[in-house]
Amino acid sequence: MPLKSTAKNLVAFASLDGIAVDQHFGHARYWQIYDFSDDVEFVETRKLPPSCSGQGCCGNFDSVYELLKDCKALFVAKIGEAAAAYMIGRGLKVFEAAGTIDRLVPAIKEQYGKII
Repeated sequence: MPLKSTAKNLVAFASLDGIAVDQHFGHARYWQIYDFSDDVEFVETRKLPPSCSGQGCCGNFDSVYELLKDCKALFVAKIGEAAAAYMIGRGLKVFEAAGTIDRLVPAIKEQYGKII
C-alpha cells in the first residue's frame, strides 16, 4: 500500500471574513490557507499587517512572501502589476477572483493540475 504523501499543496485566499475572497493583495491582513493535497481542507488563518498603506503601495512585498512562500497559489480580489510580478518571480501563482471560498474551491480543484 503506498504511503500518503506528506507534501502540502497549499493555496492562500485573501479574506477578511474567512468566507469570501474580499481583499486586495496589498491590503490583505488575513490569509485563509487550504491544503489541496487530497481532499481540500482548511489549514489555518495567517495574519500580518497590510503591505500597502492607504496612501498607496510601498512596494515592500517581502513580508507577504515570507508568510505565504509555502503556498503554490494566491487568490485575491485585486493585485497590482508590481506585486503580481514580485510573487510570480518567486514561484507563486497569483489569481484575481471574486466570490466565496467554498464556491471557488470546487473550480480550483477541478482545474488544479492546470493552474497550480
